[in-house]
Amino acid sequence: MKTFVILLLLLGLTGCQLLATQPAAPEVVVPELPEPESEAAAEPEEAHQLALSDDDSSVLAWLQFRQQVLNSSSLQREQWELDSSEDVAAIQQSLMQLHPENNYLTRFRAQMQLGEHLMQAAPDLAALFGWDLAFNQKLLEAESAISALSRSLADVQQEQEVLQARNRELEQQIEALTQIEARLNQPDNGVDHE
Repeated sequence: MKTFVILLLLLGLTGCQLLATQPAAPEVVVPELPEPESEAAAEPEEAHQLALSDDDSSVLAWLQFRQQVLNSSSLQREQWELDSSEDVAAIQQSLMQLHPENNYLTRFRAQMQLGEHLMQAAPDLAALFGWDLAFNQKLLEAESAISALSRSLADVQQEQEVLQARNRELEQQIEALTQIEARLNQPDNGVDHE
């Protein structure tokens, strides 16, 4: 036992020595970024138009829209002004409904709608929105799994309650039988054993 303790102490000291010989990490200086003076200064110089094309401006506009949707509250999403083009507005609506704060059924419907709209979009946009669909699909699967596990847990808890009631009933029967046996084994029960 003493040798085990001594070996453990030696191992600890060796570890401390190894830590002391490692060079210190260089200090990283993070330059301070100037804060934007106003929202107008934070906006890009040219406004990107949402469209169903593959040009850089359109893809960038959709990326910005997706980011704004993710950072928005439910109330902001309800008050959002949609594009005048029906196809673009339908995709905007579907993307807003895919927000993780929305309920399962809303996101499921939005996923189906967005999948239909992607057939009209250019290939790069379809690939971009494919990420949204993939993320939402994983989220829906996780929620379904949680729901199934919750139902299973409820079933197990109900079964446990039934078994506990049966167990209490059996314990009472065992106690009654034990009392009957104790009475029978008493020498004074009025029965002649000879």
